[in-house]
Amino acid sequence: MTRPLRRVARREFVAVAVLAGALCLASWLALVKRSRRAIVLLSLFCLAYFGFYRGGCVCPVGSVQNVSLSMADPGYALPLTVGLFFILPLVFGLLFGRVFCGAVCPLGAIQDVVLLRPVRVPAWLEHVLRVLPFVYLGAAVLFAATHTMFIICRYDPFVSFFRLSGEFHMLVIGGGVLFVAMFVGRPYCRFLCPYGALLAIVSRFAWRRVSTTPDECAACSLCENACPFGAITPPTPEGVSQQL
Repeated sequence: MTRPLRRVARREFVAVAVLAGALCLASWLALVKRSRRAIVLLSLFCLAYFGFYRGGCVCPVGSVQNVSLSMADPGYALPLTVGLFFILPLVFGLLFGRVFCGAVCPLGAIQDVVLLRPVRVPAWLEHVLRVLPFVYLGAAVLFAATHTMFIICRYDPFVSFFRLSGEFHMLVIGGGVLFVAMFVGRPYCRFLCPYGALLAIVSRFAWRRVSTTPDECAACSLCENACPFGAITPPTPEGVSQQL
């Protein structure tokens, strides 16, 4: 029994090493190389490896529940590899922003693959929907801490596609999310992902993050209008305060 367990443990540590390497590469590509094509290729690799090869498990999104349970129940031992999957993207988020979301997360990558004709979500609706990830995060922590269920894993809309099997209703839910993702950029990531809520908080204090070059920006608004995720904000000239 020990040999199979050792092989499984070794494979999990290999996955942690791949995650760390992908985060390092994504940070370099985004901040130094600034190559969108290379980031897309890395994202496709992560989709193939973390998504279809590993079946979407363990992932940083689901690890929120394991960490919550370990904090609430002293009898539950958090696996080291699960803890590393949870903490590594947060550390990189604190250093370089949300590089995990942009290039490493298989959930985001599969939504990018199906995106065909993105439409802009009205600002008022986006502000309302942005609250849902924090509500989902609170529910996931509460359910895990009280031994109710791992709600994130139970209702993950993409695991059935990664594993090419699953319950019919989950395939329907996943298909519905992917259908919406054809027209709305990353709807699950922006309006539901609980781990994205954590990264949103951490990335506000990032040591270095991707930004437009203020010296070269002509304020033409092409960038923010073309971005399907609403992630680009208009630049503000240095020393000028915005007033309503």
